[in-house]
This record gives sequence, C-alpha cells and structure tokens, in this order.
Amino acid sequence: MHCGVMVTGYNQDDWERLMTGDYDRAPTTSDAVNMDDTLSMGELVEPLGFDSIWATEHYGSAYSMQPNPLQYLAYWAGRTERVDVGTAVIVAPWWNPVRLASEINMLDILLRGRRLHLGIGRGVAPHEYASLGIPIEESHTYYYDVVNAIRASDGAERFSFDGEVYTIPPTTIRPQGRHKGDLTTRIKAAFTTKKSAQLAAENGLGQMFVSGDNLEEMTAQVRQFNEIRAGLGLPPDQPTTLLWMYCAETEEEAEEGWQYFHNQLLAAQHHYFEWNNPGFEGINGYEEYLERHSADVGDFADAEVAARRKTQPIGTPEQIIERIKTIQEAISLEMLVIHVFYGGMPRDKAEKSLRLFAEKVLPAVHAMDTPINPQSLGAPVG
Repeated sequence: MHCGVMVTGYNQDDWERLMTGDYDRAPTTSDAVNMDDTLSMGELVEPLGFDSIWATEHYGSAYSMQPNPLQYLAYWAGRTERVDVGTAVIVAPWWNPVRLASEINMLDILLRGRRLHLGIGRGVAPHEYASLGIPIEESHTYYYDVVNAIRASDGAERFSFDGEVYTIPPTTIRPQGRHKGDLTTRIKAAFTTKKSAQLAAENGLGQMFVSGDNLEEMTAQVRQFNEIRAGLGLPPDQPTTLLWMYCAETEEEAEEGWQYFHNQLLAAQHHYFEWNNPGFEGINGYEEYLERHSADVGDFADAEVAARRKTQPIGTPEQIIERIKTIQEAISLEMLVIHVFYGGMPRDKAEKSLRLFAEKVLPAVHAMDTPINPQSLGAPVG
C-alpha cells in the first residue's frame, strides 16, 4: 500500500484570539514559526521512506494555513528526489481553469517524472468563498466547469471549452507536462452527500475521504458510491483516505494522541462552522451543514472522537497496523495519507511519533495488499 504524509500547518494556539475577535494583538506563536516547524516535519518524509507529500487549500484562519497547494508542492518537488506529491484537496471553484491547468502541467515538469496525485474538492466554509468572491450557492456549477475544463486541456495541443461559468476560446497550455494526457485521468473527489457522490460518478471521478467517519459510515459511503458507479456501467473505485496519526510505544502514551485529535476536531468546527461564518441557512447544496453549524462544539468533538477510535491510526504500532488492515478490508483502501502534526502537538512529539511509525508501521503498510473487497461493492445491477 502507498503511504503518504500530509504536511500542513495548524496554528492551534491562535483559536482563542480568533474566536474572541481580538485582532489588536498578534498570535502567541507566529505563523512563520509554526510553518518553520511544519517544514521541518516535511523534511523527514522522504528520508523515512514514505511515498508522497500532500498539501491542501485553505484561506483566512489558523486552520491548515496553506493557500495554494501547487505552489507548496513545487517547493517540495525541489526539496526531494523520490517521493510523489498529492493534493487533498484543490478546491476547484476557487480557481480559473486555465490557470489551474497551467500550474498542474508546470508542477508535473518540476517533478521530473514523479507523479502528482490529484484530489479535488468543493469547499465548505462560507468565509473562504466570500473572501475570494465566488458565490457559494453555485459551487457545484463552478466545480464541474473547472474539473471538465482541465480535463479537456489535458494533453491537447489546442483546446476550447464552453461551460456554464467559463467560456474558454481556443488556447494552449504551456509548458505541457511530462505526463500530458494522463494528468487528470485519476482525479479523486472529496464528498459526503449522495448527491455529490452521484455527480462525481457521472463525471468519472474517484473517491477521497479527507476525514474518516466511523467505520460503518465509511463502508456505507464507499458501497453507495460503487453502487452508483455500477449503475453507470463503471468499475468499482478504491478510495484514497486521509487519517490522523499518532504512534506511541504504549497505550497510555497514545492517549495524548486522542487529545490532539480532539483539538483538531475543535479547530475544524471553528474554521468551517463558527469563525466568521453567518451560517448555511438558504445556501443551496449545503443543507446538510445546518446541523453542524448549530452544534455545541465541545459535544461534537467528544462524540466524533468516540466514533473514530476504530478508524484513526492513533495508538501503539501493533494497534495501528491492525486498524489500517481493518479499514482496507472495509473500504478497499488503495492509498493512505496520514496527518502527523496537528491539534497543538509539540514538534518533538510529532517527530517522535512519525519516526516510530516509519520504523514499526510503515514496512507493514507497504507490504499490505490492496484488493477490492466485497464489503465495498454495491449491489449487482439487474
């Protein structure tokens, strides 16, 4: 099994200041210091034997401070020689498709033969949409215009595109990538609702979990998606999954990891549903988030930690190996990406955890087969 590492910075200590709107003072820990620590963690990924470095896309808050994943991955392309890179995710509605296609091709050149694994999402936080001037209620329309435009450009000497948002006259993407024609053939889409699953399948996209639900829900989502694909005459898909990792020598030490994970869930709730957020009332396509916006943040985090104790690779090496095996069997996991530095975790503890995982867990993960298992297949058509 392929195993990558998400390298992104969370300024966890800054949430108290943001939630009270105390902008007259600077963060206790500067973003520069936080990112320096994050970059130091990234420097370990290739030497420790991992397969890829991953980036995401967010704006405005202390949550995952990474505005342009392709810019960030270009840095890692120059710092490494062996590992692939991946996006989890590029938020398609926030991009001009010609600019996005151009940057994807340029990054493919810089990787010198290594691969860019493309994960693309729709975005959730209203404050990010508002700051970028993109109408959130039209996110699905923007999303598929951008995705289908970059696919039309992939490998074409000349292309044009006539979508609902973008009309692109005949143009050419330069430089053309080393893997032109195969840059956008295996895009993974991040989604949670059945409507989004249907749209992803109809547009030929695969599935990405950016956060794991409880095991039963994860299995049901993969099964549902593959059932939709089967109805469209498509083969089953094997998801790429991002999980939060903390590896410790003992179960007692591993409990610290669950506290960092709890902190991470609080930060996600702040970013997506509370800070600078007027709510989701009346926003077409975001009805599912109304309950999350009104949820008690503490109760939500407590419940989520309890639900995800069977899915997150937090524990001793032996526990983590068994958990990853269980997830593979349940959802036919093909590619694993682990978050390693989050929730206010001190850098020294994050490094110790990562090194222990690389020594005791990574060889077992690399040795795991990744078959398509019956649990993740939908009901047969007819």
